[in-house]
Amino acid sequence: MNRDAAVLPLTGAMNCRDLGGYPTSEGQLIRTNAIFRSDRLSHLTEDDQEELASYGIRTVVDFRTSAEAHRDVSRLWPTVTTHAPLPIGDEIAQQTEFIDRIRSGEITSISVADVADSYIEMLSDSGHQFVSFLEIAADVDCWPLLFHCTAGKDRTGVAAALILELCGVERNLVLDDYELTNALRSERRIEQLKPSLHQAGVDIEAIRPALSAPRSAMDQTLTYLDTNHDGVEQFLLRNLGVHSDTIAALRINLLV
Repeated sequence: MNRDAAVLPLTGAMNCRDLGGYPTSEGQLIRTNAIFRSDRLSHLTEDDQEELASYGIRTVVDFRTSAEAHRDVSRLWPTVTTHAPLPIGDEIAQQTEFIDRIRSGEITSISVADVADSYIEMLSDSGHQFVSFLEIAADVDCWPLLFHCTAGKDRTGVAAALILELCGVERNLVLDDYELTNALRSERRIEQLKPSLHQAGVDIEAIRPALSAPRSAMDQTLTYLDTNHDGVEQFLLRNLGVHSDTIAALRINLLV
């Protein structure tokens, strides 16, 4: 499936794209020009802002902690009427940028399993934020909507997977959407960081899972929900308290 058309041609954000266009197992499609996902918005150029305004995006959901948001202030555009911070993450840990913690030697290795565990922990510890996000995403009055974090891969990746799974997109395509971050952002970002990481004596391969979107990390996360909670929908209903009306509205509004 060619996703090139879904990627927004921005200079200051590498991982901004329409979540729509994916087919479901029931033969429907995720509506386009409704919900977008992105990395940070602090480096947007004026042309980028005009591009985003041309889509009429009115709601921006920001999963970053307040420390991240203060460090990289979003450059929003005139059509945005609602900016909804739904911080996910350890506020104290995020006081120092993640990459600085790697350079300093505080973090020396992270495995794919570690990434999957962090996603499962995220869903448990910040479940209320994901509930709020799904309620906003299900409301057509909030559309077009864009949600993002810093890299647009972990918190944003989990949120995107929840929507796609709830709408009946086949698992392989959900994983494709998650993994697309590598081609759009992660590989370029790692190349940018290599000189300073080498200088700091960092073993890049030992921390690559943390800097990229390893397909198996999301696969392990969703398999965990399948095995232990009968899938994403039941986990959201039973464990996080998402209202069935929210899921119904998401499907009614987002599927065409």
